[in-house]
Amino acid sequence: MKITIRHDQSSIDPSATYSEEQFTEVKESLENEYTNAILTEYPDAEIQFEDSTDTNCLVVKDTGLDDPSKIEDNIQRICETVFETGLFWL
Repeated sequence: MKITIRHDQSSIDPSATYSEEQFTEVKESLENEYTNAILTEYPDAEIQFEDSTDTNCLVVKDTGLDDPSKIEDNIQRICETVFETGLFWL
């Protein structure tokens, strides 16, 4: 299964709290947290991240029997939980 998560600085840090260098660290930390959480649920997933203003787009491509829309809903829930915990902030 391939998962693409799209986000950008305005979706991660809308108030522009961090400098560009700090934001890069925050983004990498968030992506690591997302990856760890998703792999716990879907250990065979291939996860990639894209910088995009189309942040409402979560793309799941599944070659198995699972319903991709259910997987997308679950991935969205996982990502929201990770973001809300805030463990990735500097």
